[in-house]
Amino acid sequence: MYSINQEDCQDDIVRGTNDDATISRQSAAALQYLQDPFVKLFVKRPIRRSPIINRGTFIRNYALDSLVCQFLASPGPKKQIVSLGAGFDTRYFNLKSGNLKANNGDLIDNLSCYFEIDFGQTTTKKAMTIKRHANLHKLIDPEGNIKIEKGGMDLKSKDYCLLSGDLRDWSAVSQRLIESGLDLGAPTLFISECVFIYLDPEDSDNILRWITDNIINAMFVLYEQIKPDDAFGKMMIKNLKSRNIDLKGIYQFPELEDQKKRFIDYGWQDATAVDINTVHDKCISKEELARIAKIEILDELEEWRMLSAHYCIAWAYKTKDFIQPFSNIKLSEQ
Repeated sequence: MYSINQEDCQDDIVRGTNDDATISRQSAAALQYLQDPFVKLFVKRPIRRSPIINRGTFIRNYALDSLVCQFLASPGPKKQIVSLGAGFDTRYFNLKSGNLKANNGDLIDNLSCYFEIDFGQTTTKKAMTIKRHANLHKLIDPEGNIKIEKGGMDLKSKDYCLLSGDLRDWSAVSQRLIESGLDLGAPTLFISECVFIYLDPEDSDNILRWITDNIINAMFVLYEQIKPDDAFGKMMIKNLKSRNIDLKGIYQFPELEDQKKRFIDYGWQDATAVDINTVHDKCISKEELARIAKIEILDELEEWRMLSAHYCIAWAYKTKDFIQPFSNIKLSEQ
């Protein structure tokens, strides 16, 4: 059992991973691996990451954005997105500004609301940053129809809802989502970017069970570490533990098949999981790979391949009304 102080310390460490990921994204954006004019607003001290980290950030971003864009572009009514442990993620702003598009045009018209959930300390900082920068708050609502609630921890508008909450207390979080307008019948995409991995499996299972029981048309996209038991995986775990980072979920879902099974066991209709090597080798065009290869020289190819084998993207769906549209959402071979 953790003491309260130990648990607070662990929470601080998990919150620190958000800062780390945001700095990595800013590094990749500054070098033109990806287009994101907003992430720099959330970084006080930019750091240029190594080519391995920059390329990994690009692949992660490419895969998740592809699935999100396909979801929003799919036939059917307006859709919802729920980003779990969203941190300083800027995907909503890139959708709203038109940086993320589909072949048939802007996707924001297909979005009813984008919900983000994180610790109150994180949402407070994000809300303050949004209020401070006109190109963020005017993008949310040019007329200024934005509500700040819960002492600055929550920010709400017509199509964006930033909520403070602890994912370990999902009954409270789910109630707040519903009170904030979550439509249980609308097509809904849940995103977990290195979030479930920091939760006890019991807590992530509680979330998945609730989604299964309550959301009629659900899709889930997940990005996290795998393979803790081989030599590289053991070294990865050891290095993270030296920074007091504990991947609580990795031993429950260590392989790609386990990532698929976590959804199938709850009766979801389909689930797919691939490692980052597969995304890199099969799902990105040769032209795009050639473009990023010109940005920086990647000398550590063997290390890159090993690292990429230990991260995965998984996606799954369960639906009553949109079987065909949901089944078409995937990372396709190029």
